[in-house]
Amino acid sequence: MRTFHSQLEYVKQELLTMGSQVEKQIHRMRQAFAEMNYATMDQIIEHDHLINQLEIGMHDKVTLLISKQQPVATDLRKLIVALKVSSDLERVADLVVDIAKQSQRMKEQGLVSFKEKLETMFSIAEAMMHDALKAYEASDMLLAQKVAMQDDRVDDLYGKIIRELFQLDNSDVEIDQVTQLAFVGRYIERIADYATNLSEWVVYEVNGKHFDLN
Repeated sequence: MRTFHSQLEYVKQELLTMGSQVEKQIHRMRQAFAEMNYATMDQIIEHDHLINQLEIGMHDKVTLLISKQQPVATDLRKLIVALKVSSDLERVADLVVDIAKQSQRMKEQGLVSFKEKLETMFSIAEAMMHDALKAYEASDMLLAQKVAMQDDRVDDLYGKIIRELFQLDNSDVEIDQVTQLAFVGRYIERIADYATNLSEWVVYEVNGKHFDLN
């Protein structure tokens, strides 16, 4: 029979395992987007239900621990953060699936320069998610704050891409390609937002205070 604190550590390790799975989805999708690899995109879409199951399992474990142990103060915060982080990770996985579905509608050689700009955005968002999970693992508030600082870069790139996309001459482009690129950019921008959310949960877990790091 595990002690309560060993159960808390188990929850954290399970959550980090879920985070690792989401990271793999992000990485595979970034590569698939760069290569327009539709087969990998299909696999990413099919894999999503596994992450959904991990989130449901985490919710059940944490809810049971709270009801049985009735933790307070720091221990309760850790469990609340686990619920929030697992929910955010599941939503990130959904966004990766959304990117896959939109990308499958794109032409392989359509608007290449914009696609390359989105790849840059994607790389930053991927690094943010990786560092946010590292910050959670180590309870590292400084790293969490550094992650949040990167969000402005993603927002700026996204804003610039959108402005340039909608300034294109309609006679030279297909409007559905512009729309799909805009959606992909929005989903990447949301992944970066969730990485910032994770960083904010790290700060809350450590000191019990809510800070808007964005």
